[in-house]
Amino acid sequence: MKSAREVRAEERGELLAKIEELGPWFHNYEIASNVWTNPSGRSPGIAYPVERWRLIEPLLPDVNGKTCLDVACSSGFFALKLKELGAAYVLGVDSGEQPKAIEQARFAATQLRLDVDFRVLSAYDLATLGRTFDIVLFMGLFYHLRHPLVALEAARSVSGGTMIFQTITTQHGDRVSEAVHNASNVRLHSSTLDKNEFPALHFVEGALDGDTSCWFVPNVQGVAAMLRSCCFTVDQMTFTNDHDVVARCVSRGPGAG
Repeated sequence: MKSAREVRAEERGELLAKIEELGPWFHNYEIASNVWTNPSGRSPGIAYPVERWRLIEPLLPDVNGKTCLDVACSSGFFALKLKELGAAYVLGVDSGEQPKAIEQARFAATQLRLDVDFRVLSAYDLATLGRTFDIVLFMGLFYHLRHPLVALEAARSVSGGTMIFQTITTQHGDRVSEAVHNASNVRLHSSTLDKNEFPALHFVEGALDGDTSCWFVPNVQGVAAMLRSCCFTVDQMTFTNDHDVVARCVSRGPGAG
């Protein structure tokens, strides 16, 4: 964080104790000089989310003076970075398997002296905010949702411009095949449904790499198709590794400005 400040030894000890009290942290970032939230490197690792941010930042439009929403914000790193870039208002919401996430984010915001609003709110309930945002982040969430299209439609209702969407996928080969989805009518008994290129979600009944909070793994065609079905236009898709994509989308639905 650019705003990390120098602290005396006594205060540093107090900060470290508070970080331990609020743990475990999913995000590792510096909230004061040489004071990190996940220095042990427990999953997802010591370099997360800084490495993810390096991929996301170039996809963002000009943030200065904009309103921003970070859905499933965890301990707040991305929301805080948006505020650092000059956003007029940033809201981070989370309600999931990390029970102390919002408390962590509020603590970090206080230490970094960044005015960011953090609230406990489900992705399914975004429409209750009653407003739209210029920029929406929807990252690290899709595959944890039992009802993914409900959440995407909720995101569409509050998106007035750009949405940055990230998810894990099945192996994609750094490309999206658009040939199959162009069919206006799919026949049940045709071979179309059996093609690897057909948009698909794989349901995870048990655990995924030991994680029981994952419900679906889409193929990359499925990602594009579901975003389109929820009135998002995919402007750019970045293949971050062979099982992960980031899509920059533009809302063309009711929330669009």
